[in-house]
Amino acid sequence: MVRAVTAVALVNALAAPAHDVDAAQAELARILAIDPRSVAALSARDVPAFFALAEELCAVFADLARDELDAAAGRLNTLLALHPAHPHLAKEDGAWRLHHHPTDAELVPMWTSICAEGLARVIGLGDADRIGTCAAPHCGKVFLDGSRNASRRFCSTTCQNRVKATAFRRRHVAAASDHFASGRRRA
Repeated sequence: MVRAVTAVALVNALAAPAHDVDAAQAELARILAIDPRSVAALSARDVPAFFALAEELCAVFADLARDELDAAAGRLNTLLALHPAHPHLAKEDGAWRLHHHPTDAELVPMWTSICAEGLARVIGLGDADRIGTCAAPHCGKVFLDGSRNASRRFCSTTCQNRVKATAFRRRHVAAASDHFASGRRRA
């Protein structure tokens, strides 16, 4: 699941335009902090390729938002064909860890493999409905739904509360309007 979470973080951080390279590099360092060697290897020359990866992954989320599972799977298959996952055990700091990329992979191809494999695994387990895009107007962030009944619709409680407050205000204004209109009819 960590691999799919990284895909979500990349899309939410980099799929929107207007990032400068330094800010994007800092955000990437935060996202990739789960692998200190990735952070150490990250340079400004990697940033455009990470933007491109985020756009590719964003297209997968968009396909899923439109219930186009075949298209999403096709995109992931293309990414995996270009950057295959090669699961293997690697000993790090005295503990064995499962990696999903070739041992000699460069930074961006490695993370492409990791993210594509993570999302493919979620879809392959029959959980594509747990990969979502926020239902709040003008948000567009993506998320993985870890709820018990797969009913999440928003990227955060902030978006959920904003939508609920807007709906409440609309109902309140409509009710006041109806009350005012019914009072005028009697007069």
